[in-house]
Amino acid sequence: MGADRRADRRTVLRGIGTAASGLSLGGCLGETREAAEPDLFQTPAADAFEAVVDSMRLEERLADVALLDIRAEDAFTEGHVAGAGRIPRSDLLDTHYEETPDGYRASPDAVADAIGAAGIAPDDDVVVYGEGSNLWETYAIYTLRAIGHEGRVSLLDGGYAAWTASNGETETGAAETATQEYEPDLEMNVIATRERVAANVREDGADVQLVDNRSPAEYRGEERDDDVDRHGHITGAVNVEFTQNLVDGGERLRSPADLETLWLDDAGLDPSEETISYCSTAVRGSVGWFVMEQLGWDTVRNYEGSWEDWGTLSDADGYYYTSGPDAGTVVDTFS
Repeated sequence: MGADRRADRRTVLRGIGTAASGLSLGGCLGETREAAEPDLFQTPAADAFEAVVDSMRLEERLADVALLDIRAEDAFTEGHVAGAGRIPRSDLLDTHYEETPDGYRASPDAVADAIGAAGIAPDDDVVVYGEGSNLWETYAIYTLRAIGHEGRVSLLDGGYAAWTASNGETETGAAETATQEYEPDLEMNVIATRERVAANVREDGADVQLVDNRSPAEYRGEERDDDVDRHGHITGAVNVEFTQNLVDGGERLRSPADLETLWLDDAGLDPSEETISYCSTAVRGSVGWFVMEQLGWDTVRNYEGSWEDWGTLSDADGYYYTSGPDAGTVVDTFS
């Protein structure tokens, strides 16, 4: 991506943020809320990104969206956004994640059944929320997109804590959503399979942009997982640890300007080039996937198997990896 194009992109995002920041937080959220902590109610990411909402925007659209809570059951029972459905994390990954001859894949039918049981129909506009703007929130968004969800799927920036801080309507107890029919239709534009990664990785590099969202220690192979035989990263990948996209311990996304600095300037990635995001199990990788989509990437995919798959394979079969203290590139803008 040329310098002029990057400058144009930054100008657009910052212009959106500047215009939106001039809006009053009075009205539906009240004058006292503006005086308290306005960054909880109107966030820079929601000002600029299509698939991010804040508490103010959610309150305005509450009657028109389905809500998906991905927190633990006890947290949901103690309080949740009124009308929300819930999907357990196990239904997103643990229970319905299977190994096939071509690598690890989520079972689309099982995931679709879980989404339908949470009261989500395929054409609903959905807002996903959790404790903040962290791993499982973006993984739920990725999962919905991967099974071909037809409506818009957005992240509540700040999560349930921001909603309660804005005095949004809540309720307690179990979910009272009606089960919906949901037929999955895999959207391969957001999924990277083992075969797709392998087809684009060479012994000395890669033909697509690869982003490893794990820690630098995992990326270099210094931190070892006994579940895999190899330790390091996919050859050609750069390391952008997922935590750098977040502030306040994962409660909110960084500002669009910060995210552009991280991904465009410091990582040097080109949004017009295909990019594959990964981690250990595709959960941390979903954070990078989501942020790159919001920054305007043409094609960005999340590698389903990630290192729990690639780390079990062999260079001899063309599944190249690299390790060592000086191997690869670690981007540490906000580490």
